[in-house]
Amino acid sequence: MTQQQELLQEREYAARVQQILLAVISRYKEYTQFHDENIRDILADAWEELRLKPTALSTQDLEQLAGEIDRVLARKSFSADQVARYERMMLNPFFGRVDFREDGEESERIVVGLYSLKDEKGNLLVHDWRAPVCSLYYDALPGRVSFESPSGVIEGEMTRKRQYHMEDGRLKYFVDTDVNIQDEMLLDILSQATSPHMRTVVSTIQKEQNAVIRQDEADVLSVVGAAGSGKTSVAMHRVAYLMYRRRNLLEASRISILTPGNAFSEYISTVLPDLGEENAPTVTLRAICEKLIGKHTEAPAKQVETLLNSENDDLRRKSVRFKSDAKFSQLLQSFATHFRNVGPAFQDITLGKFTLATRTEMKRLYHDQISILSPAQRLTRLKLILEKRLGDWERSLKAQYEERLKQSYRGRELDMAVRLSITKQLRPVRAKLRSMLEIDPLSLYAQALAFAPEELKTAAWENAQASLIWWEDAPGIAWLQLRLGFAEPDKKILHLVIDEAQDYPDIALRMLRLYHPVARVTLLGDPSQRTLTGMPPCLPETWGACFDRKDAPILYLKRCYRSTQEITRLCGALLPLGDKLTAFGREGDWPQITPYSFDELRESLDTWHGKGRKTLAVITRTIAEAVRLSHQIKGSVLLTGDDDDVLPDDGGVVVASYQQTKGLEFDGVAVVWPDAEVTDGELRRLYTACSRALHELRLLTTPDMIRRLGIVL
Repeated sequence: MTQQQELLQEREYAARVQQILLAVISRYKEYTQFHDENIRDILADAWEELRLKPTALSTQDLEQLAGEIDRVLARKSFSADQVARYERMMLNPFFGRVDFREDGEESERIVVGLYSLKDEKGNLLVHDWRAPVCSLYYDALPGRVSFESPSGVIEGEMTRKRQYHMEDGRLKYFVDTDVNIQDEMLLDILSQATSPHMRTVVSTIQKEQNAVIRQDEADVLSVVGAAGSGKTSVAMHRVAYLMYRRRNLLEASRISILTPGNAFSEYISTVLPDLGEENAPTVTLRAICEKLIGKHTEAPAKQVETLLNSENDDLRRKSVRFKSDAKFSQLLQSFATHFRNVGPAFQDITLGKFTLATRTEMKRLYHDQISILSPAQRLTRLKLILEKRLGDWERSLKAQYEERLKQSYRGRELDMAVRLSITKQLRPVRAKLRSMLEIDPLSLYAQALAFAPEELKTAAWENAQASLIWWEDAPGIAWLQLRLGFAEPDKKILHLVIDEAQDYPDIALRMLRLYHPVARVTLLGDPSQRTLTGMPPCLPETWGACFDRKDAPILYLKRCYRSTQEITRLCGALLPLGDKLTAFGREGDWPQITPYSFDELRESLDTWHGKGRKTLAVITRTIAEAVRLSHQIKGSVLLTGDDDDVLPDDGGVVVASYQQTKGLEFDGVAVVWPDAEVTDGELRRLYTACSRALHELRLLTTPDMIRRLGIVL
């Protein structure tokens, strides 16, 4: 059979699939309409009963009615979801095929698409890409193959592996990889302009990425890759895969995705819906810390700005360096163990010659509590014991004051005078009890820093008195709150995805382990993008230990898909440690490195817009610089790291510091950089900024900076 004849056959198959898709969509639309009518009928009947007799429906009847409507609404929502799902398949009903013959069985054609689709007889026309057999499409070449299935390892022969290319719902061509192994379809997709949201990569998942997506055994999985290697996209596809595999257990509400900020959360917000799954909630580390501490913290963006300010003294740098190290976690662990054993600094509680409780007695009461109780629970019990004693004191004092004041007051005036007198006399006692038994998170943390360098210990106490929380302190304070039982963990979350993990110090990861004690974890990071001044080098090998899994596997994504070869080459030249970036074979224009002028910047943006580049960014070193430029660039959108950061829906020009663009990508990027000392950290910051670009890149800086960089492309 000629290739043209095969193409006609494949087009007939695609037409048949699309015909069935139309029928399925029509059927579910009818279901949706039926459920709408059903709800209207239910409400009309209820209204009629109430109109004839206002007391016709009891509370129980109304609850039953609400339950019935909820059930119909759920069925309607399911039907609407199915319509949306199959409408997504109409223009691209499938993208791959393998022909597989299991040992002892006949050959079977496995057509791979976004979701599964059956014909009228129940035969699978399209297999969901997450099905076990579809791993062959991503991992294997024709020949002897095997794959893991729920019933065990299946072995056999793959006789064909085929890729399809669709345009506007029509099959344009196919490629058999046993004839010509190539990535031109992936190149096609990567060459296109981006949208303001992350795309699904289900049709172009590479073998190394598939290993991450389908890793189903590890409780903790670390994924390490350079900028543009697809870490975040692969993680989102991994979430969709796990939801598919554990359909009865892992729903969206039991997954949490930890992101750098709101703009990034918005950027990834369409991936799971495009894969047919409900969106999993996203959260920031700052939001978690503030919830656990019960106070506002410094914004991470403000911390970065402070550390980049060369006029600042080095106290904050020392603070970050000390609190980012694993030894700091050990210091807090030692303090937590000590506090668990001996409690707070107890003191004698006295009133005149009377003693409510001695220091020794309180230490004994605290220590003798049930060992499984947390320190917070022990203090609560101790407080109840002392409150009961205080109640006995009040009754004794009441009798004394009534006898003393009855000559001066009568009735209600006497009661009020007695109460005021008792309150005044017991006020210092109650204040002392509160200071001992009601633990302030910041003061507790300051106590924990007793063995820290003197200037950091002093700063901690000063911050506690001012209710000020530096960002590098927030994870440690939150960890103590959880470890000692003053804050509750979240046991609802079953899977946690941590993006940009290279930015998290050791104590932050350990805090997340306490906060999500039953969750499996996927960590994503690029050690070269650890850019915060003062932090030690990022070692992904230590991430597993933070979650009590020292032997946690690490998978590496080694190819960069985001940028052109030329941009990737520039990014590689910026890496201070000589790390190698392996570029995927996509060519483009050479990046430009020129002295800065606003006219040059404006010209680049206009040129890129004229070339059809939809998403553009101007990336700076600091937020202050971004604010200044955003005022000059008409219609631009500024990102500052605040909770209300939003990416423009129509593309447009984003202006932001390098820290606010982590994880994001743009068709064209203009990096505006001031003159700066070329240190290891500075090169990493420049690498982070430049690696946001897909197709166009221009670095605008000072002539001296260009000379010091010494980059030869």
